[in-house]
Amino acid sequence: MKRKIAVRAPNWLGDVVMCTPFLKRLIEKNPEAEVHVLCRPAHGEIFSRFPGVKGVRLLGKDEPWAALVRRVAAEKFQTGYVLPPSFSSALLFFMAGVPERIGYATDFRRFFLTRALALDERFHYVRRYLGLLGEESREAATSDLFFPAPPDAAHGARAFLLARGFSFKTPCLAVAPGSQAPGRRWEPERFAAVIGALAEKDWPAVVLVGAPGDLPWAEKVRHACSRPVINLCGATDLVTLGDLLRQCSALLTNESGMMHVAWAVGTPTVALAGPSEPRVTSPFGAPVRVLQHREIPCVPCIRNDCYLAGDDYKLCLKSIAVSEVVSALNEVVKTS
Repeated sequence: MKRKIAVRAPNWLGDVVMCTPFLKRLIEKNPEAEVHVLCRPAHGEIFSRFPGVKGVRLLGKDEPWAALVRRVAAEKFQTGYVLPPSFSSALLFFMAGVPERIGYATDFRRFFLTRALALDERFHYVRRYLGLLGEESREAATSDLFFPAPPDAAHGARAFLLARGFSFKTPCLAVAPGSQAPGRRWEPERFAAVIGALAEKDWPAVVLVGAPGDLPWAEKVRHACSRPVINLCGATDLVTLGDLLRQCSALLTNESGMMHVAWAVGTPTVALAGPSEPRVTSPFGAPVRVLQHREIPCVPCIRNDCYLAGDDYKLCLKSIAVSEVVSALNEVVKTS
């Protein structure tokens, strides 16, 4: 009987993308084993199409804890990798009786892990995940990331747009104006100003992308624009979204899961970092430009909302000029 390895996947889309080099390497190092992934339902399609993944177990948020423990215990996993830093994710494998439990010693959970590793917060998240295999110094490139493609053209972005009365024009600019964190959102009027500053003959199409929760923010951008844009926020599944970004010439985005999806599919990206720490979370590589003003004393604060008031509220994002963004977009497209 083959050894069964369980991977508790991260909870957020960006982290899911950044863990894919780890998953790829885990499968390469354990060709004799079955690798199974436990993840949120929203990310199930990503892992179900991942080459070498034997099975995907969806973790519904409404499932009673005792039922979840019994379900995991019934799988008889021999090894469990705990990628989220949370207490509960390590507790799950402990209570399910997984003999070998590997993760970082964060959130007071050292007791629940058989191999509790010290977390070096200087490392990028891609390297942190690889560190669970003892390979945090391993070189990682865009080609090591994974994001599924549609099974055929009929399920792709062009067919999706056509069914809604839109034709795909190139070059196409994708704009992701939303974020789960209020303190990481550039103002809608500034996104609209960038779109207006780009010559329509050079950029004949602009699409707004994001999660369902980003829709109100994207609508503000659309209403502020001086030219037509297509708002697809919340309208696509993840695979269609990835295919759309794959075919776009560039993405302009706040720090969000969208920038990691674009990174995985190779789309040139301009990311507005604001309060974040790009060294550990942002995409890296030639077709990426991360805009951030580090001269502002509180940057990076890594907060989800700004603690400053008045004119200083979100000063880190306000300091990123429209002209700066337009130049960066033109630069990444030329160098990609």
